[in-house]
Amino acid sequence: MPYLTQMQVMSMQGLLGRRWAPLGSALLAVILTLPALRVGLVADDYFHRMVLLGRGEAGARLSPTWDLFSFVPERERGALMDLGILPWWCARDLRVALARPVTALTHQADYALWPNNFVAQHVHSLLWFALGVGLVAVLYRRVHGATAAAGLAGLFFAVEDAHAMPAGWLANRNALVCLVGGTAVILLHLSWRRTGKPAHLLAALAALTLALGAGEAALGALAYVAAWQITVERKSWLARLVPLLPYGAVVVIWRILYGHAGYGTQDSALYLDPGRQPLEFLALLPARWPVLVAAQWFQVPVDIWLILSRTGQRVLVAMAAALVALLVGLLWDLAHKERLARFWLLGMGLSLVPVCAAFPMDRLLVFPGIGAFGALVLLLQDKGVWPWSATPRHARGWGRRAAVVLLALHLPVAAILLVGRTAAMLRGMGLYFADGAIHSPRGPEVAHQTFVFVNGNDFPVAYTWIMRTVDEPGSSPKRVAQLSSALTHSLVYREDPQTLLVTSEGGFLADQVDRLLTSPTRSFTVGEQIVRPDYVAEVRGVTADGRPLQMAFRFQRVLEDPAYRWLHWEHGLLEELVLPRVGASVTVKGPLME
Repeated sequence: MPYLTQMQVMSMQGLLGRRWAPLGSALLAVILTLPALRVGLVADDYFHRMVLLGRGEAGARLSPTWDLFSFVPERERGALMDLGILPWWCARDLRVALARPVTALTHQADYALWPNNFVAQHVHSLLWFALGVGLVAVLYRRVHGATAAAGLAGLFFAVEDAHAMPAGWLANRNALVCLVGGTAVILLHLSWRRTGKPAHLLAALAALTLALGAGEAALGALAYVAAWQITVERKSWLARLVPLLPYGAVVVIWRILYGHAGYGTQDSALYLDPGRQPLEFLALLPARWPVLVAAQWFQVPVDIWLILSRTGQRVLVAMAAALVALLVGLLWDLAHKERLARFWLLGMGLSLVPVCAAFPMDRLLVFPGIGAFGALVLLLQDKGVWPWSATPRHARGWGRRAAVVLLALHLPVAAILLVGRTAAMLRGMGLYFADGAIHSPRGPEVAHQTFVFVNGNDFPVAYTWIMRTVDEPGSSPKRVAQLSSALTHSLVYREDPQTLLVTSEGGFLADQVDRLLTSPTRSFTVGEQIVRPDYVAEVRGVTADGRPLQMAFRFQRVLEDPAYRWLHWEHGLLEELVLPRVGASVTVKGPLME
């Protein structure tokens, strides 16, 4: 890094330390995520639209306030199974019902003001994003003072590429509303501890209540409240911990009401409910926590987690553990001598715990990023990377070089990735979810047909029905059905005029992405039957670990009946399947297969 003149140093310090620096960070964050305005609706946005407009038999029965994030509420599980939105292998007691009424109200406002203007809806989300980034930058100034370090931390947070999906995906707005409410909780707590005014505590508790109503991610804010009490306050342990009790009481009441109202998750790999499955949750922490730390600090691409094999996931965990060990070595001395470094690092570490309830994704790193970047600016100062550091600039060593790498990863690299991922990643995900809806047959007859996807994936199959119901009610199939996975070869043998025998190479549910809607521990037995309106699925063979190996699907009518439309994916293309004659077979290959 070239030496800077004293005037340049002072100019940089003044710029980052000015009062309007938080506003500058907020504006920069919005500018970098402006590609979101062209994204439109993606994936779960169509489920939300179905509920908000009350379209289809499913949307009409769900509440826009209380069910907008209840993708599989218990009372509707049977209906969703009958529609084929849930595959035959889904768990019998599956539930994915999340209570986020505060966020739901923001979407209802969109549909009251501009239901068909998706640019305006994205502008609404970006305003939440700007407010959240601005409040985080204010938090850095509250902790570090009106310093260049505070401004730099705000800049890091503004360009963090893990914010691409929360900022650009309407359905992920809940993370932004949680960020706003959660950061307000932290700021109000610091005001309470500084002034001792009860009104600040009451305001903090009110903000926490609203933040929890926006989403479960708001629990991440309490990580920093706890970290402040543990690391910064200079009192007895009892005096430090007692102020946490009011927040604990709010969380306990929220959790009781949450469960009593029927919210939570069960038998799903999408989310694990720590309140219902604490031991299973604790068992996942040693793998998921270091992976998320590595993603936060070293840009490890954790979004590939779902498509990795079990061996691949173990390799990723091992690599992440090595990076965490490197990070500990890098930060050890700093954490030992700097109280604020301990605060930020402990807050980051604790805020990662609740998000481990979901499989690793970098969109979970909203609250952890607050602590990571607060600690990063202290590390840069400690290693003499920035010119206003008190550390001599001639200091050398692996720690300084590592700090330079982190600076590059979280400033220019992150900014470029934020722009690119907002534009490309969300569009790619949207096309994947919409593939079935876009390319499946149309015509007046489809309203009376079941689209039978001989191979496929939960998401494009389910969203074929959802998206058609929302956008093209006249072209929506009566039901959908998925027989096997698109990730493996399947041999399809016609046993009789009404029965298909499907044998999956390596067994069904071999990949984690196919097990999102069933219990990770569920096993099947030979002879077990699953009844759906169009067919009865019978397990004919199982693997050594209890997964189906061969399934028989006996349909209510002969397979050539016009009530069925036979489809399959091959080499990325959705095509109509030519049914084999009785006693013959055909091999179907997934879009990833050669």
